[in-house]
Amino acid sequence: MVTQVISTVNDPYSDQVVIDKGSVNGVYEGQPVISDKGVVGQVVAVAKLTSRVLLICDATHALPIQVLRNDIRVIAAGNGCTDDLQLEHLPANTDIRVGDVLVTSGLGGRFPEGYPVAVVSSVRLDTQRAYTVIQARPTAGLQRLRYLLLLWGADRNGSNPMTPEEVHRVANERLMQMMPQVLPSPDSMGPPAPVPAPATGLTQPLPDAPPPPQRSSGGQ
Repeated sequence: MVTQVISTVNDPYSDQVVIDKGSVNGVYEGQPVISDKGVVGQVVAVAKLTSRVLLICDATHALPIQVLRNDIRVIAAGNGCTDDLQLEHLPANTDIRVGDVLVTSGLGGRFPEGYPVAVVSSVRLDTQRAYTVIQARPTAGLQRLRYLLLLWGADRNGSNPMTPEEVHRVANERLMQMMPQVLPSPDSMGPPAPVPAPATGLTQPLPDAPPPPQRSSGGQ
């Protein structure tokens, strides 16, 4: 079901938006919300004609996700909509790299499997605690939301959760449709810079210094 953002919640400690669908439309608390670029959040309050959606960047929100490349499952926590999502307290040898695509894992049965969530933007090691701290940028433009899509998740329709292989297949199918809007194409980066050719000219020798003047001997 398509819905439209009509306002943002005026609360400095919460990142929420108000949509134009409510209980008369069948909206329910906990309902997942996405955009054409990825996961946006979930419904946290429902009125008759409107509802409030908590964004995934909210500091109280956490979402089970997995790395599309290798199926590693982690939790992405909100850190405020001016910052990227956080993947904290991971072992130092965790195989997650900058540029990895993170998708919903389906754990918990609330968010459907395989929807794009974020792209890893930084990976750094906390040397004091031997942890890897990872940040990921949401694929949905959370500060420029307008039209959204309400989904009916597994907790509502009773469908069985997918296997990891099915999650991977569904994620790839959705990314084929969404990624042109999520990541820049390689062609947009432009051609590689040309390598300067080595110098081939001969170096001109410096002129010899003139000989020092000879002193004349005094006459008798």
